[in-house]
Amino acid sequence: MNASDAKIEANRQNAQNSTGPKDTTSTRFNAVKHGLLAQGVTELDDHDRYRNVVTELRAEWQPVGVIESFLVNQISLAMLRTERAARIEAEHITAAINPPVTKQVDGDAFFNEAIVREEIVDPGLPASLSATKVEQLVNMTRYETAHENCIYRAVNQLRQLQSERRGSPTPLPTATP
Repeated sequence: MNASDAKIEANRQNAQNSTGPKDTTSTRFNAVKHGLLAQGVTELDDHDRYRNVVTELRAEWQPVGVIESFLVNQISLAMLRTERAARIEAEHITAAINPPVTKQVDGDAFFNEAIVREEIVDPGLPASLSATKVEQLVNMTRYETAHENCIYRAVNQLRQLQSERRGSPTPLPTATP
């Protein structure tokens, strides 16, 4: 066996011992760089629903050119984010209204001191996202409003562009509800 054959064999042997990364902290979000997630669709979202909304909006608006297509995509993504914000808010409220019920239980005596621990009596109705992870999302209504405003702006820009392309008078922007 020459040196390169020995090296190849050593690499093969080492590969058999590899079970993959122990800590995926730096790689767990790789999926957001590709496919649907690159557009802002997350694991919290319904990917099929998003695809359907994009298809329906394209059929409804019939965008022509890059800018109109971009605006239709912005509308669909803002709609998705608005729905996501509402779901996360509901999850947070569910977890807050239905917290786990605990009771204190005396444990074993250790050095003449009683060890007291908490035992979960009823796990409550936990949200699919833990309250600690959702804490930073308490202001969901602010995000929801921002996404709704994005929808209205994009719709108004799209209407204006399509009117200009057709040679029609530019419509006035519609007020946000």
